[in-house]
Amino acid sequence: MSARLSLHARVSLLFAALATVVLLAAGLFFEHAAKRHFLEDDRQELDGKMALLCQSLKTLHPESSMALAAQIHDIKAGHPGMVIVIRTSNWKLLSLVGNRRLGLRLLEGVELGDPSPALVPYAGHFYRVLERRVTIDRAHALSARVIMALDISDDQQFLSKFLPTLWFGIATTVLVMGVLGGLAVRSGLSPLHKLSEKVAGISAQELGTPLSLEDVPRDLKDLVGAFNRMLGRLDRSFQRLSEYASDIAHELRTPLNNLMMQIEVTLAQERDAQEYLATLQSNLEECGRLSHMTSDMLFLAKVDQRMCRPKAECIDLAAEVERLFDFYDALAADHGVRLQQSGAATAFGDGLMISRALSNLLSNAIRFTPKGMAVLLTLKDHPNEVRIEVINPGPEIPADVLPRIFDRLYHREPDTRGNSDNIGLGLAITKAIVELHGGTLCATSTKGETRFTISLPKAIPSSS
Repeated sequence: MSARLSLHARVSLLFAALATVVLLAAGLFFEHAAKRHFLEDDRQELDGKMALLCQSLKTLHPESSMALAAQIHDIKAGHPGMVIVIRTSNWKLLSLVGNRRLGLRLLEGVELGDPSPALVPYAGHFYRVLERRVTIDRAHALSARVIMALDISDDQQFLSKFLPTLWFGIATTVLVMGVLGGLAVRSGLSPLHKLSEKVAGISAQELGTPLSLEDVPRDLKDLVGAFNRMLGRLDRSFQRLSEYASDIAHELRTPLNNLMMQIEVTLAQERDAQEYLATLQSNLEECGRLSHMTSDMLFLAKVDQRMCRPKAECIDLAAEVERLFDFYDALAADHGVRLQQSGAATAFGDGLMISRALSNLLSNAIRFTPKGMAVLLTLKDHPNEVRIEVINPGPEIPADVLPRIFDRLYHREPDTRGNSDNIGLGLAITKAIVELHGGTLCATSTKGETRFTISLPKAIPSSS
């Protein structure tokens, strides 16, 4: 349910909930404080009068009723609703001042016992009642039970009016704060809404234009900065995709034009069977080139969609390199290049894919190695990885070109040897195969030497 709420609604509800909790706590505090204030006042009043009355009982003679009445009159002054009951331990009623029925009920009821005053409702009034026992004749072990009840109906009436007003005010404040909080949140989120409108207006042609950071709040600058960096990556990817599409069209157009031209020339006049056969053979070569190109692009598309899963089999890399050398010996001899191998290693992966990757690197190295020099392929078996290096002498790759040689359909330079099969997909396929196996492929080119390094883990990661 919370996932369906907008950010504005979430923050507003959270603010309203926090305001409700705070105001409820404040209301409970004020209610407790008001009740405690009246209780403390009543306790002080009763404690003072009770202490004075108990002191008088200790000093007055039990039979001096006139003096006791005068003392009680003084104590009761200012409190017309006060009830004072004094009864001795031999059940003699010394005094009952105030509401007689309440006094008798207090005598008949259970002893209060608690030193704090008790709240007793009676006949529509509220009384704060305090009870004490005092010894009045030690010689005869005579004591008295003193009960004093203070009428606090005015205080209770005040609380009965004050507390509803307090809680009504708190409820109203919660509602007002909820509305004002929602408006404040809406105002606070207005930069985010404006940013959303700007983002919604970005088209494919505007990916290279970053969002301005001038009017963005400080809290959103990191987000906008990250979004601008994402736009930059998308723009570069979009440009590469556009270039890729353009390059594909260009690469496909050449063999198709060759096919059409050869067919048009052949059909322009009558030919004998030998000429038709030669044309068909030439067309077959062009169709093979188209098929090879299509297969490579389809393989890369499957890799992008994670539709290729390499097999996990033990590969003797030294034996695999020997087979590749046997295959490329003729090509190397044509270019006057020697092939050399060193080291041995074992890897786990898809043998056909690894062979294809090494084949691409070897053909690329042979093409750019000067005549009379050698291509070196080394195998190194480390505890956690296998490292394969293909090293060829020759012209260095410029530093600004080196990061792009693994891009699809990127031509490092025009093929001076006229190899029509070089369409710029070999290194891209090699990198895709290595990454499918959880490895890395990097290239360096310094001091007249170009080195391609493949690092493969001992086992294919489960994510592959």
